[in-house]
Amino acid sequence: LPFGMVQISPDNGVYGWDWCSGYHYSRPDIVYFSHKHLSGTGATDLGDIGMIPYTGKYAFRHTYDHANEYTRPGYYAVKLDNGILCEFTVTAHGAIHRYTFPEGSKDKNLRIDLLHDVTNHKDEETFFSFIDDNTLGGYKHSNGWAPNQRVYFHMTSSHAMNISKKDHKCAKKTVDIEFKGEGNVVELRVALGSTSVDAAGQNGQYDGLDKAFEQHFETANILWEKRLGRIQADFPTKEQKITFYTALYHSMIAPALNSDIDGRYTEPDGSITQMPEGLQRYSTFSLWDTYRAAHSLFFFTAPDVIDDFIASMLAHYNFRGQLPIWELESNETFCMIGNHAVPVLAEAYMKRMTSYELNNVNWNDVLVACDVSSKRDFRGMSSYMTRGYVSTEADGESVSKTLEYCYDDHALSLLAKGLGRDDLYDEYLDRSMNYKNLFDPSTGLMRPKNDDGEFLKDFDPFAHDINGVRHYTEGNAWQYNWHVMHDPKGLVGLYGDQEAFETKLDSLFDIDIHIDEEHKLVDVTGLIGQYAHGNEPSHHITYLYNYTKNPWKGQQRIRETCNTYYSHTPDGLSGNEDCGQMSAWYVFSTMGLYPMDPASAYYEIGSPLVENASISLPNGNTFSIVAKGQNEENYRVKQVLLNGKPLMGYRISHQQILDGGTLEFIMTN
Repeated sequence: LPFGMVQISPDNGVYGWDWCSGYHYSRPDIVYFSHKHLSGTGATDLGDIGMIPYTGKYAFRHTYDHANEYTRPGYYAVKLDNGILCEFTVTAHGAIHRYTFPEGSKDKNLRIDLLHDVTNHKDEETFFSFIDDNTLGGYKHSNGWAPNQRVYFHMTSSHAMNISKKDHKCAKKTVDIEFKGEGNVVELRVALGSTSVDAAGQNGQYDGLDKAFEQHFETANILWEKRLGRIQADFPTKEQKITFYTALYHSMIAPALNSDIDGRYTEPDGSITQMPEGLQRYSTFSLWDTYRAAHSLFFFTAPDVIDDFIASMLAHYNFRGQLPIWELESNETFCMIGNHAVPVLAEAYMKRMTSYELNNVNWNDVLVACDVSSKRDFRGMSSYMTRGYVSTEADGESVSKTLEYCYDDHALSLLAKGLGRDDLYDEYLDRSMNYKNLFDPSTGLMRPKNDDGEFLKDFDPFAHDINGVRHYTEGNAWQYNWHVMHDPKGLVGLYGDQEAFETKLDSLFDIDIHIDEEHKLVDVTGLIGQYAHGNEPSHHITYLYNYTKNPWKGQQRIRETCNTYYSHTPDGLSGNEDCGQMSAWYVFSTMGLYPMDPASAYYEIGSPLVENASISLPNGNTFSIVAKGQNEENYRVKQVLLNGKPLMGYRISHQQILDGGTLEFIMTN
């Protein structure tokens, strides 16, 4: 379900980059169906509570044909080559399994494996709880990419379960079950929990897990339709429309629910915390990715859970003394860079008029958490605060860290200003200009500096590492040079005038240079010249053309990117999904909008791919987008009208969208 605790999916039983989510289309076999998964991340984890049906003797791998595989939001089915049809649907906290064994099967079996995962976890503790002939519980505590993960489950079976006396007495890691009784269809109802087996069972009761499979399937369909239907869009082709709604679906897998129905959840140290009344704990915050557009999209598709996301980030802060960086299962992975909970929280403040729930947030608590997290002596912050940049000696990836910190500081300055803290506003506004300290006029690029303020020698703007040291995060100087979303006019000013800036920006897309295999990064994909759409730092760059005299160049590149790097096939993305960010870019861009500076509560105007779209807003209004003259050749925007009047400039505010009305694009070639 959207943002659900359970993401049941098949696992191929292979470790590696292509299996970060457990499943890859290239494999012809399945080892388990497990209940928790990441959505297209570049790091591997989860795959908890593995289950697989079988007849006769257990085999580790079970082959299948994609022709016998079917999926849709809230439902997955596959018929294994052994003849067992496996179907699954979900609730917020659980999954319903339906296994149809071949007619005449001598036995109907199931293996449950608590050791199974997709990243070779170190398992600290596992156990099974045999409750009665039809009920089984269990627990897993493990360390993976995220440490100290704990998950409980409670399972009921439509058939009595025959479990050997040895397994009853000794089983802690795996158990084999034989289903007794007539009929070849076995249904399992598996609920997950954060704090105990009993809590998992209560979660299942709350979700009504005992209802019929078809009823849950229909409910899942309704809930997804409700979310997806907030945006109604029509395109020139059916393929484009399918790709759009596939992207919209991808954007709402994460963050994932991580608390029980009573709002309690388990902290990394094993203690249990109660969320404030009426709020739930969510996790899986891939913030280096999702702060750019995915969280912005939630203000249109999921405004009712944004207050839960805010409370979850504050819960993380209350436990750790720092806002989350890349949180999974309520644990900090410290993956990626920046303080990107800050712009997510600042954006929520700037857009608090979107929903009633956001008016109930204690924004002063948010400001304190952001301020404290932005001054911790962590990952070069001391150098950044004293020198105005992260030096090469202070930390690796110094240029990227400086630029990312600058954006976070800009967001925090907006929050401080809104709350009347002019002292913090001035401080963070000043810090947000630190990007200028790394600009090298001789190369026209952001370049590493040492403690003494000298630019790095032996500088190679195409290299991802220089003399074995990375100064940029998953990119090079060309790709990170444009990371000044909050001050594009200031960035233009570094080049002297718009024409010089435009020439440099053109070069990014025109450069054709070969990077040898040794120095390639798996993240740097979806290339147009050195523009790398397959990785998030590039996502705003096409919109920088709005600050030149030829915005049409950006419109051309946006249309090219939509048509080249997105489809609804298994290889339909040019890079990692990254918990919805890759898809959020497409959703916004095909509607002709993009939150280049999300904390500002403004959207840049691009080149729509839709013929028309309408957004059902939380205040009851409707915002419509119409592209007149839309076709494959007409990618240029001749004029933009808002409610029949020319839109001034190339930006529209969140408030203007909330007011409802029609944004009309006049397209031309």
